[in-house]
Amino acid sequence: MKKFMVVLIAIVVAFAFISETDAKKKKKKKSKYKVIEVTDGGSISGMAVFAGGTPPKDEVLTLTSEQSLCGDTLPARKYIINGNNEIKNVVVYLDGIKKGKAIPNSPVVIDNIKCAFEPHVSVGVSGKSSTAIIKNSDPVFHNTHSYIKGRTMFNLGLPDQGSQVEKKMRKPGIMEVKCDSHPWMKGYVFFAPHPYSSLTDAAGKFSIEDIPAGSYKVKAWHEGFGEIELGKVTVAAGKATSVKAEFN
Repeated sequence: MKKFMVVLIAIVVAFAFISETDAKKKKKKKSKYKVIEVTDGGSISGMAVFAGGTPPKDEVLTLTSEQSLCGDTLPARKYIINGNNEIKNVVVYLDGIKKGKAIPNSPVVIDNIKCAFEPHVSVGVSGKSSTAIIKNSDPVFHNTHSYIKGRTMFNLGLPDQGSQVEKKMRKPGIMEVKCDSHPWMKGYVFFAPHPYSSLTDAAGKFSIEDIPAGSYKVKAWHEGFGEIELGKVTVAAGKATSVKAEFN
């Protein structure tokens, strides 16, 4: 009888573990982004500004090699803030949107040009069909080493001018890009699990379009200022909504 009870308890524990695992898998599966037809979608637009006192100045980077090709110094491009305190290269995105417009099939391009990553900051979408094209337009060796939360996504040597590699990008997050051969080189790609993200231009402006009617959490991220929450924004069908991202 005692042996029977031990076996019975083991079966119950195993069944509970399997049920919990299946539930987690189902929950994870349900959380994936679903493509639907968006008719009469709304939009969220606005700008990112520095709302503190004196805005920080951008750093000047000193090159330790390749001066004949790239010069002695380069701007860090960490703080690109115009005279109106409007900030370039701020990522604004909807946090947690579950369904909406189709994901574009255009790849993210990361190019090595004059000892800098171009573009310095960009946005993309992660997923099974999402890709990044990594290029070297310089006549010198570069390696493109990328990280998300400290974990290497890829580390590619690009020895020749015109070298190009394509990589699948399935993991969402802020991907930091470095060149181990040229330590001053740094860039970022924000991979969202959906197509509802935007990057501010030189006037600090952004726009996210074709959003299904509803309420959404909106967040903004910047390389130097970090991430802030812009609150919950209600989008009406066919209507434009305005928000402002204020960094200090």
